[in-house]
Amino acid sequence: MFTVDQEGSSTIITTLDSTGENSDIEVILDPEEVVIRQWDEDWQQYQVMFMSHQQLNDIKTAMENK
Repeated sequence: MFTVDQEGSSTIITTLDSTGENSDIEVILDPEEVVIRQWDEDWQQYQVMFMSHQQLNDIKTAMENK
């Protein structure tokens, strides 16, 4: 399951793990970059990755052509 929200110029996609084993993942699509983050219970902070839109498209293409 996932949700899509709009905040200003950013789109936030939140995907939930249907098994409940993993924390939600948020993909924040900003005009300048893409941020992927997941809450880490042990560290009590987000684990964050920053990437370009091109990098996200490369990942999508690779997954479609595996």
